[in-house]
Amino acid sequence: MAILAKIRQRTLVLILIIGLALFAFVISDVFNNNGGGEKRPTEIGMVNGKGIPYQQFESQVKYAKSIYGSRQTTMQVVNSLWDREVNNVLITQQLDELGITIEKDEIWNLLVTSPNITGNQQFQDEAGVFVEAKLKEYIDNLEATKGSSDNARAAYQNWLQTERYTIIEAKKALYNNLVKAGSIVTVNEGELSYRAENDKVTFKYVQIPYNTIVDSLVQIRESDVKNYISKHKSAFQVEESRDLQYVYFPEVPSKSDEEGTKKAVEEQKKEFAAAEDASAYANINTETNELESFTYQSELPKEVANDLMAMEVGDVYGPYKVGNQYKISRLIETAQLPDSVKTRHILITYAGLQNAKPEIKRTKEEAKQLADSILNVVKRNKSKFADIAKKLSDDTSAPQGGDLTWFNIISSKRLTPKFKDFAYEKEVGTIDVLETPFGFHVIEVEDQKNPQKTVKFATINREVEVTDETLQNLFTVSSKLQSDAQKSPSTFADIAKESNYEVKQVNRVKKLDAKIPGLPEQREIARWAFKEDTKVGAVNRIPVGSGFIVVQVTAKNPAGLASISEASGRVLPILRNEKKAEMIKAKYASATTLAALTSASGKPEQQATSLSMQSPVIPGAGEEQKVVGTAFALNDGDTSKFVAGKSGVFMIQVVSKSAAPAKDTYLAEVNLLRTQRANKATGSVFDALKSAAEIEDNRGIFY
Repeated sequence: MAILAKIRQRTLVLILIIGLALFAFVISDVFNNNGGGEKRPTEIGMVNGKGIPYQQFESQVKYAKSIYGSRQTTMQVVNSLWDREVNNVLITQQLDELGITIEKDEIWNLLVTSPNITGNQQFQDEAGVFVEAKLKEYIDNLEATKGSSDNARAAYQNWLQTERYTIIEAKKALYNNLVKAGSIVTVNEGELSYRAENDKVTFKYVQIPYNTIVDSLVQIRESDVKNYISKHKSAFQVEESRDLQYVYFPEVPSKSDEEGTKKAVEEQKKEFAAAEDASAYANINTETNELESFTYQSELPKEVANDLMAMEVGDVYGPYKVGNQYKISRLIETAQLPDSVKTRHILITYAGLQNAKPEIKRTKEEAKQLADSILNVVKRNKSKFADIAKKLSDDTSAPQGGDLTWFNIISSKRLTPKFKDFAYEKEVGTIDVLETPFGFHVIEVEDQKNPQKTVKFATINREVEVTDETLQNLFTVSSKLQSDAQKSPSTFADIAKESNYEVKQVNRVKKLDAKIPGLPEQREIARWAFKEDTKVGAVNRIPVGSGFIVVQVTAKNPAGLASISEASGRVLPILRNEKKAEMIKAKYASATTLAALTSASGKPEQQATSLSMQSPVIPGAGEEQKVVGTAFALNDGDTSKFVAGKSGVFMIQVVSKSAAPAKDTYLAEVNLLRTQRANKATGSVFDALKSAAEIEDNRGIFY
């Protein structure tokens, strides 16, 4: 009732909002379909000149959303389908170039062997066997009735999507098989793989870690970073992006809203205190019902726990605030209850319960009868409880004879309320049948300890909500900031700070981003920022979640190489270690033996035993492929020059190398390599095709 009243109170506001939304929709449609604004394309994208129609794509989006529901956002669905569509076009073009097509009879064979179809009871006989004629009859019926109703039309479209998905997957499988067939591995490669795993080397080494030189002693110039980026261009490519600054006006209750809610709860206090039935009065007048149960002091809100525990039965306390609610509570009962209990139970489930095993066929009535029978037996002879639990209980505690061990105040929160109340409020030795959502429990209270005072309250609560006045003020102040900033874009931050608004910066917002850090998910921000007519300095006010954002575009970043500042986080550690390696080599240049290096550096001589190229992990240093590779290149007894590894500079001396015995055949290694290579090829072929294709992506216009 309270919720309906609030909806009625906001009727005018809702009408205005809906009216504005409809007006915006009509205006946007006008601009989208004439020369007055950006004309929307009819295709979601182009792949090597092949268009992907928007209407067809949108149908797929709606179909996918009907399947996934709230498990995936719209943009997650859109991005997944986009990849699938681009993949399909690219593969189709590849197959067309090869003159390979999938015929209708092949498509039908794929449909009638698909587990999703053959496992559908609609297409099976009474014995559960798939009947191809039933599928054909179903399709013929869909085609014949597709224009008879919206539901029939939707069912037909869904079937077309199923057919289309089958064709796409068939093309993908065919193309992947062609790619796999090209994954050739020679016998020599098989032997190399075998030796990389089984040839071993043992060596002594001295390591000078890079962290022995403090970073401040290493000078890295901007030109160094720039040169590194230029030499590794493919690793530092970035998408087109926008830099933004914004002020967020969240829809949160004002101080006035809080005071109004507190006063409304306060006004109920006198009647609540005088009510003959406090529980009934609370249930009628509270906004959300609260469970009435005995509560320990440790479970009460810390700020008011002492006051609540000091109350006498009949007293009313409050208003007090918990979270975003104001409450008043009337003490209706106290009791001395244990803080820990020990119980055991025998659970009898029945068909239809979520936790019931598939083999359970008994009805609810049969389960109750069985539980009552067990109760009669264990009441007469408690010694039989454990044996019966092991044989008949459907709970995971059955092997332990139904023993649930000890529960305390915290761990008992996972019990159902009825089970918890029974365990804590009944006397030790009590045995009875109890029904919960899990089934029927034959439960015994075995022990209790540490009795202490508990309290039971009837409580009235009310959520602190944003009033229309606060909403209007939020609209006004955000609109004023937008207006002032549009008049003087260069002083956006100054104008905001004059009103004590927090200005936040967010850089590298991409065209398809659906979420801005620090804000609720809102796709419209990126869409606006990437419009052709949105210039640097442009300001807009956009609804975001429950509130508004006043946002300004501060920079447009073209696609290409990352800037020095962006790349520095990745490049500096690499360059710093390279320079440290040179400094270490120069410092200990006179050391040509492990003993000399140990003496000069103070670092100990250590030994790495039986390392392979496939597992080049040096104890205490980590993976060092370059160091281990150097060891394999030396002869027994040879000492290396300095080797710059991942974690430091090494000098090594080979103790011994052992070659694994030759094999008659390396077929196992060849087959494993072929499988690995084929999997890698099929996993990367889509990216390879995309990088070589001309792709026009219009997702940002439509979504």
